[in-house]
Amino acid sequence: MKLLFSSWLGTTIDNRGKEADSWEDCPGVKLPESFDNKRGMTAFIGWGGVVVLKEPYDIVEMAYSYAKALQASSCAKCFPCRVGTKVMEDLLLKILEGKGSAEDLTRLEVLCKTVTDNSKCGIGQLGPGPIADTLDFFKEDYQGYISGGKKRANLHYPYKMTAPCTSACPTGMDIPLYIEQIKEEDPLGSLKTIRQASPMANSLGRACFHPCENNCRRANVEKSLAICKLKRFAWDWEDQHDVQPPANPNMHARQEKVAVIGGGPAGISCAYYLALHGYRVTVFEKLKGAGGAVFTGIPQYRVPNEILEREWRYVESLGVEFKFGVQFGKDETFKSLRGQGYKAFFLGTGGDLSKSMGVEGEDKGYEGFYPGIEILRKIKLKEEDIPKRKHALVVGGGNTAMDCARTFRRLGSKVTVVYRRTAKELPCDPHEYAESLDEGVEYMFLEAPTKIISKDGKVVGLESRKMELGEPDASGRRRPVPVEGSEHVIECDCIMSAIGQDCDIFYLKEDPNIKITKWDNPVVDEQTLQSQEVKDVFAGGDCMTGPATLVDAVGQARLAAQSIHQFLRGEEVRLSDEQIMEKVIRKIGAYDKKEVIPNYPKGWERQPMPICDPDLKQNSFTEVELGYTQTQAMEEASRCMRCYIVGMACVTNGAGS
Repeated sequence: MKLLFSSWLGTTIDNRGKEADSWEDCPGVKLPESFDNKRGMTAFIGWGGVVVLKEPYDIVEMAYSYAKALQASSCAKCFPCRVGTKVMEDLLLKILEGKGSAEDLTRLEVLCKTVTDNSKCGIGQLGPGPIADTLDFFKEDYQGYISGGKKRANLHYPYKMTAPCTSACPTGMDIPLYIEQIKEEDPLGSLKTIRQASPMANSLGRACFHPCENNCRRANVEKSLAICKLKRFAWDWEDQHDVQPPANPNMHARQEKVAVIGGGPAGISCAYYLALHGYRVTVFEKLKGAGGAVFTGIPQYRVPNEILEREWRYVESLGVEFKFGVQFGKDETFKSLRGQGYKAFFLGTGGDLSKSMGVEGEDKGYEGFYPGIEILRKIKLKEEDIPKRKHALVVGGGNTAMDCARTFRRLGSKVTVVYRRTAKELPCDPHEYAESLDEGVEYMFLEAPTKIISKDGKVVGLESRKMELGEPDASGRRRPVPVEGSEHVIECDCIMSAIGQDCDIFYLKEDPNIKITKWDNPVVDEQTLQSQEVKDVFAGGDCMTGPATLVDAVGQARLAAQSIHQFLRGEEVRLSDEQIMEKVIRKIGAYDKKEVIPNYPKGWERQPMPICDPDLKQNSFTEVELGYTQTQAMEEASRCMRCYIVGMACVTNGAGS
């Protein structure tokens, strides 16, 4: 990236005074060139240093605004940060007002080091460094204010306090806070914090793929925190004790009715946020229960449906109506619901159609061939008895494939997963792969199915071809290439296809004004999730992105609910500055996996998750993970380093500024 100056992560690039065509590149910095489509961004200051993209900027004004943000973000639990950031703020204001001196600059330098060395969390440890950078590299700017020759630019400085884990979470959950509340023996306070970002602590605490843990700075010391399982602990504590879940003080305070189509994670979450705003929300779901893929596809041993029901029942208690057995597009339509007074729609239908493998015999209806998500639904909802299979093959390597494999092991089958790449490229959660191995699932890597072999209408084998890995494809993984003449047959009596899902959005045919992508997803604004042609329609989750993750769906639902709230109030539907800052921080990267963290001795190991009796893992659908005890949860929570950080942008009027 070409820019004017950067001290980001300790690498200094200084192009001031140089012709633009001779600027040195700065590949380590990734920032948008504008703040939004109306305003420009000329600089950024945060935990990793200072970045100046272009003129105009005022480095001293930005340093003052940043110190003010640090002071506002301080938890005030340690003296150096609480007092030190306030003194920084006051000194910088003094300089801005033309009342400063050279001695004040020296005091600031000493103060930055003192606060950094003696604070207990990221605000104090990482916050002062960028101010020190401004003192090191922009002395003339400070001297201009001290001499009285420079005046404030009065630019705009939006900021965001976050953490590496929080920045990675699509819901924007305040992870360090809820973990600290567990550490301080306040599980109900922890759950309250979680519920500000998501109503699904139960599901997310059991089945989230936890991108937060991949961005946990504790991993730079030894192992990341068990962030996901601590979330489950907070829900379990409320669930297991005689406490009343919080009520909705705004229940039905507004008259506007909103229709949520689909009762999966996206639909439940959107309904939850809208209910808290006081809207009258109805969820229309074609199945007999809520939860979507969690209800139908995630096996009982991972997320028991009786526990899942308590989750959506809580949302129901806040004023949300659930109508089951309603097929949208058939039993109800946009027209019929508008006629009943519904003022906005959220489309949260999931990806419940299995992708075709594209192999010969797949469409012949052979006994023993199952689309993966379909067979998982039949087993979990007990829709029919599944004959015992001697040898089941699962084609695919994602989490659905793991669920199929582990489910059929529990049904007594020998199970082999057939995958066209190697174990290194498996897209499933590594935890799921490890658990499957522990339960006896076998693997055949570098195999690509070509034909289903049958006899008398029954599956008896799978013809497959050996593969080898070539150059990386668009996904970044090495592309499998067929080995000529390597065809062979794998004997089996059952094949499950688990290579992906598609979304069924047939109901959109009712309104041709709603555009559809080539992947059969409704076209909505990526910032607001609002249809630009039909303004009362919003979408999120799998039907908008294609099959993704539980936590992605929840995060999009939260954003969609905000947009619906703005729409119904007659406001401009837009992201807040704080939400834009979240995106800016994600782009530059809140987590540095190469960071060396001083003063943290290694060896405080992650708490292992208690599990059920090993025999039950293979012979029943008993929930495998039992959850932490309070002692274990508090011990694990104590490993958190409270890695809060603050990022701030310098914003000007006009995108081209």
